[in-house]
Amino acid sequence: MNKPTGELRLVFRRKKDGDTLLAEQYYKLPLQIMKPHYQEGDGTPFIYLLNPGGGVLQHDRLMTEIILEDESRAFVTTQSNTKFYKMDEGHAEVVNRVTVGSGAVLEYLPEHNVPFAMSRACQENDFFLQKDSTLIASDMVTAGRTARGEVFQYDLYSSKTRIYVDGRLKLYDRSIMDPKAMDMTGLGLMEGYLSSGTIYVYSEKIHDRLPEQLNKMTAEGVSLAAGKIDDTLMTVRFLGSSMVHMKEAADRVWGEIRRCVLGKEPVRVRKY
Repeated sequence: MNKPTGELRLVFRRKKDGDTLLAEQYYKLPLQIMKPHYQEGDGTPFIYLLNPGGGVLQHDRLMTEIILEDESRAFVTTQSNTKFYKMDEGHAEVVNRVTVGSGAVLEYLPEHNVPFAMSRACQENDFFLQKDSTLIASDMVTAGRTARGEVFQYDLYSSKTRIYVDGRLKLYDRSIMDPKAMDMTGLGLMEGYLSSGTIYVYSEKIHDRLPEQLNKMTAEGVSLAAGKIDDTLMTVRFLGSSMVHMKEAADRVWGEIRRCVLGKEPVRVRKY
């Protein structure tokens, strides 16, 4: 990435009383956050990432760094979906670098990405974990502004997710959507669906019954498949006929993952 046009850096630290606080923050517009709030009894801060500009523009280079120090925990989401606006030239880059320390727990569940017609977007998500870290993360994208008839009218959408554990690459997941060169509705691609996404789970506590439970779920307008890569890593893949249907299914899946991995009930994540 060239010099970022927008930057955000957050550091979470566990206090002596067991609560986690946002110990350090730095931002350069158009990236910023809302004030952390606590809606659970275990001292987990809920953080909303913001883009007051409303979306991502051509030539934007947005860099977000999130660091959870040892034994800390945090829930990070976005206030709304991320819009990639029409780009007459060039492209946009969004890079997220996340470090989760020893014994730390991160739920990183941003709202979905919406690539507008004639947009070109490249996203990278890198997660650096320790062996005893816990991560629940999602990455979702829709076909565009479908209510306006913009269905796969963007020029390019690329997303990379890498998960490192103790410095070693454990997962590399990449999707490239080039509607001008691909039949996005065809066999082996979206197959008539309009939204896609993945939830990634890393934990030392993934039981075999979790993917089995998830694969038994049924949801209107959604196909999903959960599978373990090994005893500590699993993914859940989604295809949805609409983002509304897929979001509902993803919330149910997140709830089951939370119960099994974190021993916590899901909460209603308020959006302002």
